[in-house]
Amino acid sequence: MTASPEPPQWIDLSQCDDARDVVHRAAACLAQGGVVGLASETVYCLAASALNPAGVARLRTQRGDAEPRPLTIVVKGAEEAADWVPDIPQVAGRLARRSWPGPLALVFPRPRRAGLFDRLSAEVRAMISPSGDVALRCPEDPLIRQVLRFCPAPLVLSLVRNPDLSPATTAGPLRTMAHVDMAIDSGPTRLGRVATAVRVDGDAWSIVREGALDAATLAARTCRVLAFICTGNTCRSPMAEAICKVMLGRRLGCPPGELERHGYSVVSAGVAASRGAPAAPHAVEILRSMGGSLDRHRSRGLGPDLVRQADHLFAMTGDHLELLLELAPEARPVASLLDPEGRDVPDPIGCDQQTYRRTAESIERMLSRRLDELGIADPSASS
Repeated sequence: MTASPEPPQWIDLSQCDDARDVVHRAAACLAQGGVVGLASETVYCLAASALNPAGVARLRTQRGDAEPRPLTIVVKGAEEAADWVPDIPQVAGRLARRSWPGPLALVFPRPRRAGLFDRLSAEVRAMISPSGDVALRCPEDPLIRQVLRFCPAPLVLSLVRNPDLSPATTAGPLRTMAHVDMAIDSGPTRLGRVATAVRVDGDAWSIVREGALDAATLAARTCRVLAFICTGNTCRSPMAEAICKVMLGRRLGCPPGELERHGYSVVSAGVAASRGAPAAPHAVEILRSMGGSLDRHRSRGLGPDLVRQADHLFAMTGDHLELLLELAPEARPVASLLDPEGRDVPDPIGCDQQTYRRTAESIERMLSRRLDELGIADPSASS
């Protein structure tokens, strides 16, 4: 399929009885080498098959940058990013897990090891990325995700611009684009702003294009997340959370309330927790005496969002760990017992304050070893 001087085939999604038919038509157009204009949640984009040099060339021509930035490769999820960028940096993995699907593009230097990008033809690679950088995005909009599902090849995106060169948040500019074969009008985009683009090089990251996600949100999503799991999230796991915050603060030289600024987030949850219950009174008192605070703690259940975000999941008992892995088998690589020796942390609920203190002190000893294993040095150990 070659570019036509005629305006694109126009599809008003609001007038279609069955959106699935539109999805199939768009996927067929792309498979034949066509260019399709459609919306993401951020702005309107042009899409082409990465296996069709002519389609990618039309995207590159439309982009028209004096110093071409990479076209964006669409991925289905965070797991697929590692297929395109082998040895993906941990900070990029966190951003992908916590932001995709969503308004974030990740840009990487040319990978040192071969991945899916190297399987594309040399001609296509040069057009997608004249500089060698690789840009990946996982859009949230259901239409583009359905189109991707039915495409036999990876998709490449380029944003559509208005006559004043601002990103297009409506389909209007597509009407006069002669190099577009099909245009799908979904109405105004949901977010109305471009995806934020972040360049990741090793442990360093920087925003190269401002967009829907601000710097504070991204910084929080790059944090190393430690999560503690018990039953009701009122005794053991909240104590572990609060003690860990105190210990991390000492090791990092900051107050517990500033851990995120130093790259750490500590949370807790229960495998059978009701929402909104306070911490047990004895736990609150003991943690106050240890320099921590549970005054504002409210219980929450273990959900898929926490599992997806966590870098380390520490269960209080073997039963908790087993149930955690039943609920979320994908958590196995990051889940373990809190005790490095494999012992359970007994439940102090219903016991006296001294039992709670012994439990807290036991958790503190276990955490000291776990933080050492994570490479978070204790400055007092060398003094």
